[in-house]
Amino acid sequence: MTHKRVFMFVGTTAELIKLVPVIRELNRRKIVFTIIASGQNDIHFEEFASDIGKPEIIYAVTPKGGGSSLLGFSLWAIRSFISLIVGLRNYFVGLHNGNTILIVHGDTVSSLMGALLARYYHVKLVHIESGLRSFNFLEPFPEEICRYFISSLVDIHFCPNKWAIKNLDNVSGEKINTHQNTLIESFWLVIKRKCQHQFVRQLKNQKSKYFVLVTHRQEHVLFGKKKTTNMLLYILSHLPKDLQCIFLVHDLSVDFIHALGQVIPGEITQRMIRIERLPYADFMHLLSGAEFAITDGGSNQEELYYLGKPCLLLRNKTERIEGLSTNVVLSNYDRNITLKFIKNYNKYKRRPINIGNRPSEIIVNSLFPRL
Repeated sequence: MTHKRVFMFVGTTAELIKLVPVIRELNRRKIVFTIIASGQNDIHFEEFASDIGKPEIIYAVTPKGGGSSLLGFSLWAIRSFISLIVGLRNYFVGLHNGNTILIVHGDTVSSLMGALLARYYHVKLVHIESGLRSFNFLEPFPEEICRYFISSLVDIHFCPNKWAIKNLDNVSGEKINTHQNTLIESFWLVIKRKCQHQFVRQLKNQKSKYFVLVTHRQEHVLFGKKKTTNMLLYILSHLPKDLQCIFLVHDLSVDFIHALGQVIPGEITQRMIRIERLPYADFMHLLSGAEFAITDGGSNQEELYYLGKPCLLLRNKTERIEGLSTNVVLSNYDRNITLKFIKNYNKYKRRPINIGNRPSEIIVNSLFPRL
């Protein structure tokens, strides 16, 4: 048992996915903790009920709702942070004694709010997945900006590799190498389970040849819509005839995908299947059966690296090194690079990457040394 008070600040399901291994390790060690849900997104705790148990969850602020404009999101963030300061006062006042820690993960606006909350109440700030950098504030946006400011506030950085640690040379705080992202534990946890989604099971059972397409980043589907549309039209026009396209529809990309559908030739549309957000386990099974994936998601880059699946990254910059020069190709929105990948995707297949050291165990052992 520990006398430390532990809070975990979570804003999105993607953050929860990567924190599940840490939660499992805390539960295994019988370390009590409290999750603070920021309200940035509707977090799907129910997907992971068998893994995380029934932790105490504080729903700190009202969810942001359906708007996706930059102004609307910024106003939500400001209003929410003020609400957090006031609403969590009873939890944090009097706890700045070195025995209280607040854990944030990754690079969302919620992660930044959690970091500022820790500094406001003078509690120890722990950052998991620290040190990732694209070195471009506009891609990914606003995540790179969030990382920059979060890193300047952190007491303990848990970094997935030596490269990430090197990126933190100019900031203070203890840096600890976890040797992998905690995501690898979540990935292998769910990939060993049976797929529950009927459509995904059918695809795999029928041995259908398909690839997965994901475009959901706001700098692509909102601010850079024309460039992204032109690139996707080029990609879809040069695909092998025997491949189906499974197009993942995220909340942010609904309007973009509808607009894209208006300009895609009919013969290509017939080979496209749109599918809404899947539970994490089913999405991993979808990726595992694909020939390759074309995505703008950083976490997808890592998941495809674990699978050894070819990945064309629809970006100019990436904040991760996993898979680069092996199974992952950074498109740079260059048609020559893109066409080379599509025509030769089989050459980018690799063996799956398995778990070595468990990052979650390194994290919990560092925060709560065994007596």
